[in-house]
Amino acid sequence: MNGRILLIQAPEYLIGKKTIPTEDFLGLSYPPLGLAYIAAMLLENGWQTKIIDPVPQNLSSPQILVEIKKFAPDFIGLTATTPTFPKALTLAKKIKRKFPQIVTIIGGPHVTAAPIQTMKNPFFDFAVLGEGEETIIELLSHLKRKKEGDEKIPGIAFKKNGKVIIAASRPYIKNLDKIPFPARKLLPPLSFYHPNPGTYKNLPAASMITSRGCPFKCTFCDRAVFGNQVRFRSPKNVVDEIEMLVKEYGAREIRVWDDIFNLDPNRVIEICKEILKRKLIFSWTCLARVNFVNLRMLRWMKKAGCWQISYGMESGNQEILNKIKKGLTLEMVREVVKKTHQAGIEVKGFFMLGLPGDTKKTIQQTINFAKSLDIDIATFSITTPFPGTEIYQEVKNIPQFKRVDFSHYLPYYPTSLSYVPAGLNQKTLLEFEKKAHFEFYLRPRYIFRELVKIRSFFDFWSKTKAFLRLLKHWI
Repeated sequence: MNGRILLIQAPEYLIGKKTIPTEDFLGLSYPPLGLAYIAAMLLENGWQTKIIDPVPQNLSSPQILVEIKKFAPDFIGLTATTPTFPKALTLAKKIKRKFPQIVTIIGGPHVTAAPIQTMKNPFFDFAVLGEGEETIIELLSHLKRKKEGDEKIPGIAFKKNGKVIIAASRPYIKNLDKIPFPARKLLPPLSFYHPNPGTYKNLPAASMITSRGCPFKCTFCDRAVFGNQVRFRSPKNVVDEIEMLVKEYGAREIRVWDDIFNLDPNRVIEICKEILKRKLIFSWTCLARVNFVNLRMLRWMKKAGCWQISYGMESGNQEILNKIKKGLTLEMVREVVKKTHQAGIEVKGFFMLGLPGDTKKTIQQTINFAKSLDIDIATFSITTPFPGTEIYQEVKNIPQFKRVDFSHYLPYYPTSLSYVPAGLNQKTLLEFEKKAHFEFYLRPRYIFRELVKIRSFFDFWSKTKAFLRLLKHWI
């Protein structure tokens, strides 16, 4: 073995000495694919590796420190998004105070988008920027040999003489098939994770990605990690992993987290044909883009077990859509919803409130548009300018933008907002978010349609649970 490394998923809600149960936040809990990919590369290269995922393991901060002492790692790697970064920073601070000899490495979307700001914190020794599979192996090998010349390792950031140094960027991994499947054996069982009600038909549910990168330039989206360069896994490689999830891990549902699963419709069809050829029985969902939908692809997806597709619809005002560079029209959205339903697949729509340029009128237009589409699920989120996005660059110097305190970046039911468009205020925006969910979900026609769709006690319980949580958070 080369050495010992512990990977830690920074939780969103690790507060004080207790981990807030995931059930209190819509039940959202998914296996950390990024860490599992890193772990797979480490194992393949002879590193003794362990993963801590605090929420499903129900570990508090003191318990995490106990696990660190037991494992006695040479290195600790933490990963964080912007909402989880404050918790990663808190953990790193505690780790450095108790185990100053352990080298701490931070990775993930937040540090990739804001490396200098992140690395100014004294509790991180190194950062892995962008895709980490190749970088982490080179960095650890370098540190093990205790050689100088850190700046020669592409894809990292570090401190030298009190100054943050960012090395050259590492090229994106072109052949994704060569990356080993995520080391799920190091994670808690799938049954420990709890997806959002309304987004699954069966449990346990697994998650995976089949491509990396997105060619579009929506102003609210951070593409710092995977970039605009799209790379696809081969259909065979994808279905090999699906077969492993179904047969070895007992997955009955799979969520495909690609930014745009349907970017190449013919590839989607090939994946579906391979699933059917191997007679794999499972249900699945995915994220797709309106621009690349056709009825033939949708019908193959339905045959292969897909029951729900999530589309980013964002706004019900065309001028706002143009401003955020979404690259679609309201009519395109309407047509895709019809086609998806025609193929027998449910539709989930993502909408954003408080986009730059939004007013009370345009936000109400978004709510009305969502209701007019007759979609199955609608998620209304208040816009958050994440580091690395174009919106962040537009608003970062506005006085009221709280760009330093990332504790305001809680993604679910925030109580304090990081950004509010000109002409609106926080109270109004929060009221509109509540209004949007109530107007959409408490329509008699919608409730009747959802009741008619119930086919089993599992369906009834899932829908009831989702509805009760909606009421719990908004009443």
